[in-house]
Amino acid sequence: MNKIILFFVIFFVLIGFNVPRLSACTVWGASGQKVSIKGTIIAKNRYNLPNLFTSPRLLVPQTGFKVFALYDTEAEGYVVGGINEKGLAALNSSAYSVSKDKRHVATEDLTERILTTFASVDAVFLDLDVFAKSHPALYMIADSSKIATIEVAPGGKIAAKMINDGTAAFTNHYTNAGLLWANEYVSEGSRARLKHIQRYLTSSKRPYTMDDFILKSTDRTGGPDYALWRTGSTPEKVRTLASIVISIPASGFPKI
Repeated sequence: MNKIILFFVIFFVLIGFNVPRLSACTVWGASGQKVSIKGTIIAKNRYNLPNLFTSPRLLVPQTGFKVFALYDTEAEGYVVGGINEKGLAALNSSAYSVSKDKRHVATEDLTERILTTFASVDAVFLDLDVFAKSHPALYMIADSSKIATIEVAPGGKIAAKMINDGTAAFTNHYTNAGLLWANEYVSEGSRARLKHIQRYLTSSKRPYTMDDFILKSTDRTGGPDYALWRTGSTPEKVRTLASIVISIPASGFPKI
């Protein structure tokens, strides 16, 4: 049964102006006892230049699972996050700590492939070699029982972690100890956003709700360029183009 179409609430914002190119994201999630639904909740704030756009779409492939996703219209329709009809969600973030010539080597939309191919986090972990084909990037995947992070460094080097009861977050640089060598340069903004969201994920004495994550996604603490919700200190600066929050309960239908 298609879980996406039966019940979803979309929360996103699209904005536009004119300028050069750069992109970034903040991704975070919680699972198990850390969330009120005893399932998982994951979220992503997507940043890019104000003349670019993010488009929500329903993908119905000839083979594979149906997917509700946000697409990057600049990158020829690449998926930046979504959930499939089996209840597997995936969010991604660019590894901007890696030089551009090493980063722009993608030959396919791996996030779309994950969502149209796999039904669970466990199924993905049985085929982690698929990430060796990814460009340098960071991924968060989730189903109703767990979340996982997969960091992909140049050369297809992978670091993966599964979380059944806990929290996770990343911005635009590697944090796994085994991949720190791949960080050529870590921006002040990426460090600031990661520190902010990690502090948030360890500060609550009660389980998180979807509304908590939605509210957090609008947080402007840190100013126009370093906050989770970025407005840009000038009309030419990167700002928040979209926010997506996905809640996958242990029983019942997911919400987007």
